[in-house]
Amino acid sequence: MKYILAVCLAASAAMAADLRVIPYPRNVELHDGRMALRSGVTISVASNDPEDRFAASLLAEEITSATKSKVKIGGGSGGQIVLTRKDASAELGDEGYRIESSAKQVRITARTAAGIFYGVQTLRQMVEPTGIPAATITDWPAMRWRGLHDDLSRGPVPTTDYIKRQIRTAAEYKINLYSFYIEHTYAYKSEPLIGPPGGSLTEDEVKELVKYARQFHVDIVPEQQTFGHLHHVLKLEKYAPMAETPYGHVLSPANPKTYDFIKELYAEIVPLYPGPFLHVGGDETAELGQGQTKELADREGVGRVYFDHMKKVSEILAPYKKRLMFWGDIALNHPEFLKDLPKDIIVMSWGYNAAPSFTRQIKPFRDAGLDLMVCPGVNNWNRIFPNLDQAIPNIRVFTREGQAAGAIGQFNTTWDDWGDALFSMTWYPVIYGAAAAWQQGDSDSERFRAAFDWSFFRNPGDEFSRAIWKINSVHGLLISARLGDANYNNVAWLNPFDAGERKNLEQMLPVASQIRLNSEEAIELIEKNRSKARRNADLLDAHVFAARRLDYVGMKSLYAKVMADAWQDAYANQDTPARVNRATSKLNSVNGLLQDGRDATTALAAEYRRLWLAENRPYWLGNVMILYDREARMWLEEIDTIRRAAAAYRTNRILPPAEAVGLKTAP
Repeated sequence: MKYILAVCLAASAAMAADLRVIPYPRNVELHDGRMALRSGVTISVASNDPEDRFAASLLAEEITSATKSKVKIGGGSGGQIVLTRKDASAELGDEGYRIESSAKQVRITARTAAGIFYGVQTLRQMVEPTGIPAATITDWPAMRWRGLHDDLSRGPVPTTDYIKRQIRTAAEYKINLYSFYIEHTYAYKSEPLIGPPGGSLTEDEVKELVKYARQFHVDIVPEQQTFGHLHHVLKLEKYAPMAETPYGHVLSPANPKTYDFIKELYAEIVPLYPGPFLHVGGDETAELGQGQTKELADREGVGRVYFDHMKKVSEILAPYKKRLMFWGDIALNHPEFLKDLPKDIIVMSWGYNAAPSFTRQIKPFRDAGLDLMVCPGVNNWNRIFPNLDQAIPNIRVFTREGQAAGAIGQFNTTWDDWGDALFSMTWYPVIYGAAAAWQQGDSDSERFRAAFDWSFFRNPGDEFSRAIWKINSVHGLLISARLGDANYNNVAWLNPFDAGERKNLEQMLPVASQIRLNSEEAIELIEKNRSKARRNADLLDAHVFAARRLDYVGMKSLYAKVMADAWQDAYANQDTPARVNRATSKLNSVNGLLQDGRDATTALAAEYRRLWLAENRPYWLGNVMILYDREARMWLEEIDTIRRAAAAYRTNRILPPAEAVGLKTAP
């Protein structure tokens, strides 16, 4: 009890020095004292509006979680905590709020329900077991639109429960747009061949999610691709004639049925989304001009063909009175045609790596008079864990420059290339993106890091942030070994018994031990402090899994060397059975190195399956699990190879050379 009290007092002192709140408010004045939260706290909702009462209910849950106090929600303005829209300053706008807290009362004032809601989200983070610190806070967003974009088409398709968690958690950090990225994962009634069974959102699910999101002041934006990234549609024989190249990825503008198809899809989904936007995709159309439109593209240019298609899509969707969004990468290569776009279209300009400036992704569109949203990324795709060394500066600089250039919003992206990404690993960069979009100007990544544990986990310390950055450090270690970061193509499934792949494992050797030590330190930080997480503790499991998987990568590098050395020793001393037996036992006894590899693989596979199903539908899981099965078979096959070689040695006293058993050191 004394320890817990000491931790709480230390956290209170730290918060008094600088609020551990994300996003950090625009103006903060800290005062002496705090309002105690004893039993019988009353929250008064002056407007008695259902939206404000819903916000009050979230605050009540927070107070009860922190203090075990019972909380009553009522009307009027006489409670210890008051939510009111009376006398709100015009400077707050439609989403701003003011918090005035003292030892006697806390007031949240805003002009709208959204402002009350966002004020509550900040106040929730100020609630401590010892009370609410005295402060005056005035806050409003730097960017009107703050979005979270989730890929639902390259493997994982979240359950409705997990999507709800994404929405309500993102909304706590003042995100107000959530977008489904869809190539084929919607169960179209008009085109039932498209949506994969068990891997498609349904009409009823969308309606449920849209209604749920509105409680949290979040609009859901549908993104149905209308140009590229449609292979899973165009691979079907019915739709193959619309493909630019046979069974390819791009709808062909040369086929009139393309536009009938787009019209039909959007006619079905638009009524489900009452928000102001439709996202039509349009990125990475590399095949355009290589098939059905080759003659047209040769005559008029690929850029002209691309922009004419986007104009036709705009005309088809014009009756819905929505603002269209489209990815800006192709348009960026043909700036001479930007003037031809409808002036109410919004360019979603993306760039995902750390860079000193994103002028190239911003200036051409602003010069053309087009509205723009900047679209950074969390750098989770193709990786065992998000690369924060790329993600954080990418989000920081791109968003800062977007604000300065008058971008109307930010759209932070997650992608699931390779199909096995777990969203639960991405919350750190997702929430940093929310902070960068809300806060004016530069978003201090160190202040964010210092606030993250409390803001997200309600942990008074910083152990989980430290663990996250320890896991992230593996990217830098691998880069220092000239292997790139912790990318699937580089390190995830390297085979220590394949001569070509073993070269990469041997190249990793100088950093392999540190990879393991950093990963294991992250696991210890999380497990020793897990009980301190008052909320979102289950999301720590995905981080432990990432650390264990990276530990396994380092283990394979180290074991490949030890196993090769052991076999070399045995082969060089074939006339000494004791030496041979010692080496083969090291490799292949009950507790041998090969068994360690097998055991680690099957343990990772079981945990991965559990984590996947905690987020996603079973759809696509089999495509990932076969990779773990293949990895386990790799170890089993080597176990059998060494067993047979050892058995033959007992008969003829001859060992096969290292290359015959997959243990030859790379030249």
